[in-house]
Amino acid sequence: TDDAFVALLEVLGDDYNSIDDFDTDEEIDLLKNILLFHVIAAEVKSTDLAAGQVATAFENNSVEIISSGDTFVIGDASDTNANITAVDIMASNGVAHTIDKVLLPLAAIDFVTSLQLKTIVDTAVATDDLSLLVEALIHADAGLVETLNSEGPFTVFAPTNAAFAALLETLGDDFNSVADFDTDEEKALLTKVLTYHVVAGVSAFSTDLSNGQVIETVQGETISIALTDNGVEIMDATETNANVALVDVAATNGVVHVIDKVILPQEVLDMLAAMSLRTIVEIAVDTDDLSVLVDALGQADAGLVETLSGDGPFTVFAPTNDAFVALLDALGENYNSIADFDTEAEKELLTTILTFHVVSGTAAFSTDLSDGQTIATVQGENVGINIKDGTVHVEDASEDNASVIIADVEASNGVVHVINKVLLPQAAIDAL
Repeated sequence: TDDAFVALLEVLGDDYNSIDDFDTDEEIDLLKNILLFHVIAAEVKSTDLAAGQVATAFENNSVEIISSGDTFVIGDASDTNANITAVDIMASNGVAHTIDKVLLPLAAIDFVTSLQLKTIVDTAVATDDLSLLVEALIHADAGLVETLNSEGPFTVFAPTNAAFAALLETLGDDFNSVADFDTDEEKALLTKVLTYHVVAGVSAFSTDLSNGQVIETVQGETISIALTDNGVEIMDATETNANVALVDVAATNGVVHVIDKVILPQEVLDMLAAMSLRTIVEIAVDTDDLSVLVDALGQADAGLVETLSGDGPFTVFAPTNDAFVALLDALGENYNSIADFDTEAEKELLTTILTFHVVSGTAAFSTDLSDGQTIATVQGENVGINIKDGTVHVEDASEDNASVIIADVEASNGVVHVINKVLLPQAAIDAL
């Protein structure tokens, strides 16, 4: 009846106010199949009705005739049966019975369900426990919202708010909210984290996942699936798996699985490790046994602090406090502290000594050093490398070598090797 169609249109929502709104090829085909679902290719009067399945003109789809008291109701793919409101309306080519509901085949139920689905982004926006994920997608400023609103299909492993809070806590005091990813480098890192949670080109429901399965993400690295007694786990580049807390949240453009941990690829772990490193100057400032070196860099007044705080890379052979004390002792009574390098000539001499400890353009770790190697310094002269019994010694223009007592202190802009002697180039020896 008309009322039955009105009720169907109401269920379909605001985009369906009349039959005319079935105007795409897909919608017209659907409407045709719904109508065929109401047709039996035989003249069946009310007295001929019997309980059971009856094939309809919509191929491979049947309605069910169900006894209800002294009459019958009609069952379809929905949970609501149709009541027969009038029977045996005879026509020249058959018979009609009116019913109070539009019968819906499974294809129509699927269509109605799809209308109620949201995109992956809309699904996240509508889920309170994914608000930090939404904030991160927007804040990364990399077009991820637009991408995950597109046709897809996508599979998204969506971390909860608690998962993001745990990540922020791990990152330390500089990251109290998603908004603290505010530099270009940090936004790039956030984008890599987020794209590691996305699989493009497939809607992988839980039934599509298998134990040991390896899946490539949009970020480029892979995740692995583990099916355990506790459910589905996601393995990333860390030692802790993520648990899937809620599976198979269907969306118009894919599927979402809610997880309890932000998963991290190796690339992000490497970036985080690099971000946590200090500059060479910061390392020296934070190391008590290099305080005299820090004083010397400042006293030289030659921009060395600014230089060694720059991008680099640099390799620095850093003399200990005792090494500087030994140098001052050797220089005599006029040099009791670094502050005694107070004339322009003395500051220039100090700069000559300090730059002899710096190699520019490379971060030379101990594994990069070889016995007999010579290395040009910023000062212009070379230092020599002597490796004996596993210990690296650095040769200068004097007769005494320096020994590396702490090797490979990694910095954000290079590497520091702590040595037990102030190195002296020939230019400094001549000046002294």
